[in-house]
Amino acid sequence: MHPKQTMCEEKSGLRCDYVPGCWYKIWQDAKEFCFTTDAVFLGNFPHVVNKAKVLELGCGTGAISMLLESRGAAQITAIDCNPRITELLRRSVADNGLADKFTIIDGDIREYKKLLQPESMDLVAANPPYRNSGNQRQIGTAACHEVTSTLEDFFKAAAFAVRYRGRFALVQLPERFAESMQLAFKYGLQPKRLQWVHSAIDKPAWIFLMEMVKGGSFGMDVLPPLIMYEKDGSYTEQVKAFYKQKSE
Repeated sequence: MHPKQTMCEEKSGLRCDYVPGCWYKIWQDAKEFCFTTDAVFLGNFPHVVNKAKVLELGCGTGAISMLLESRGAAQITAIDCNPRITELLRRSVADNGLADKFTIIDGDIREYKKLLQPESMDLVAANPPYRNSGNQRQIGTAACHEVTSTLEDFFKAAAFAVRYRGRFALVQLPERFAESMQLAFKYGLQPKRLQWVHSAIDKPAWIFLMEMVKGGSFGMDVLPPLIMYEKDGSYTEQVKAFYKQKSE
């Protein structure tokens, strides 16, 4: 089971996909980094308060933002430093009739004090680049490797923008868990919910989802692990739930 997909402009390299679960149309460029299951998991992970103001840092083509809007967020601010990506997000927002809910900013998150208002968001979400070393992939380099911003830059921006008692949610690699915990404490973001994601029940975790509360008290809930695949290679019921239509 995979997201619905149509090739709307094959010659230009564009593809018109649909975001699983909310089924909003999303324009993507095969030459850029397209969204993956990581975005689907993060978009469904954090608590979304009523009429929430949400910020996505390093938004890419906006799959996470669209999922959060479909879950009840009233206003979305999405930031990315890649103008090609934000151009596609604006197209997706227009095609889905969401222009009144989205503010899209072309900018570097390291300039967060110039781009954002302090303590103005109920929720900040981010899928930061995973790698701070190693061989760089040819497609989606900035999305996967810290070539424009570091993990700490995301924590700085999130801590600045989120209100007191607001939330910051991110997805990252297990190898960067300790670093993420240290940064959370450094910037006053108390880890409150944690979930490890495994490709199979007998495999090590390959990513984790964490939700933090600004100024929160000590104490963290570790959720049951999210398992992607059954032994026969099919999606688990956990994952299938993310791909259902709203009406199902």
